[in-house]
Amino acid sequence: MRSRYSLIGCLLLCWACNNIEDAKPAERKTFIRFFEAAHNLYGVCAEPVDNGYIILGNELLANGNQNSILIRTDKNGNRIAADLVIPDGYSKALKVTADGYYIVGDSIKSNIETTDVSVFDLVVYSARLFKIDPTGNIVKKIVIADRTDLTNITDFHGGAVTLNAQNELILLGTFKKGLSTERPFLTALDPTTFQPLWTQNYDIIDRDYINSKSVHSTPSGRVLWASSLLKENQNFSRSYIGIPYIKENSTFENFSEFGELTDQQIYANDIQPAESPSFGYGVVGTYASPSGEDDANMFFLRVNQYGDVIAGSERYFDGELSGNNESVPANLSSGDDTGDAITSTQDGGFVLAGSMLTTLNRGNGGKDIFLVKVDGQGNVLWNKVLGGAGDETVNSIRETDGGDLLICGSNNASDLSSIFILKTDRNGEFKD
Repeated sequence: MRSRYSLIGCLLLCWACNNIEDAKPAERKTFIRFFEAAHNLYGVCAEPVDNGYIILGNELLANGNQNSILIRTDKNGNRIAADLVIPDGYSKALKVTADGYYIVGDSIKSNIETTDVSVFDLVVYSARLFKIDPTGNIVKKIVIADRTDLTNITDFHGGAVTLNAQNELILLGTFKKGLSTERPFLTALDPTTFQPLWTQNYDIIDRDYINSKSVHSTPSGRVLWASSLLKENQNFSRSYIGIPYIKENSTFENFSEFGELTDQQIYANDIQPAESPSFGYGVVGTYASPSGEDDANMFFLRVNQYGDVIAGSERYFDGELSGNNESVPANLSSGDDTGDAITSTQDGGFVLAGSMLTTLNRGNGGKDIFLVKVDGQGNVLWNKVLGGAGDETVNSIRETDGGDLLICGSNNASDLSSIFILKTDRNGEFKD
């Protein structure tokens, strides 16, 4: 608990605020809230809704079981209802709609029906999707699973969900059979009945597809996301980025690549649309050497509305060396930094969110929140480091209607993880 209070204290010290524990929530424009338990909790995302915020997380129990958890709060981050716990699995993404929420993730089951002792058959993953009404009740569920071969089951993982122009659900996930590579799939579902409308599996490149946490329906009616295409060989991992651009129920119309001719690990963790649809998308992720022994940087690049990576748009940021609001060369890093989430802003730019490992010259101990604000061309406008003595990691960031920033992630203090949400002003500052 001491580290969490240290996080609060550090934020207050940096911006000369009053004591957060003494301030009434209604008196604060910015705040931080922790959601704790006797076991580990991990933040997935937080989304603004009319009366407050919806927070999606996962819990890891002492017996190793995992559950998803949905928390509803008022505009000050205070719980307003009992949490919804969804057992036997974890969640990856949340989609807010006018009549509730969609949660996508995985169901985890033991394969007790097989006598095969192969490790990859002992635990079975199935993709699952829930529809939750505004009062927090589960009204619909679908599970995508393989029940054809009990000795060599295909694992399905749910990754992201969105709605297209026809209000149909588009579910992005991956599937993996035995020791084969992990490949993406798309499924369209009726939003009311969850009846499948079409499904497409994609098996084009012999690499593992690591998909971004978001998928989008473009203004032209295509489906777009970001993938990292990974190849592992002993102690080395090499990857590059691909941007699938797909006509619904069809194959790739475009697959723009970045880093395919160079040697690195590069992971596209999130992709979000710009404020203006014609301006395309922003991508954030992490860049490192193939061995992973050197330090890592946050990176940003832009993609146009047709899925093409915009040449020369890539930028790299280091938690210490970018403190003067400048990008750095890809391989110049002072610490182990990550890029984990991105949001567009009303002024046409983006805010990138990730973590930095404290160095001798910057940071508050352990991992801290690292925020970088860029304009539409990727030029740095400001950067902030927020954190305390524990480890803070970010999993989502959103701009609110008022232009403030809502950040969700996990805080690890004394080997116990909790969910946090942090609301800053539009400049990433924590103050009244």
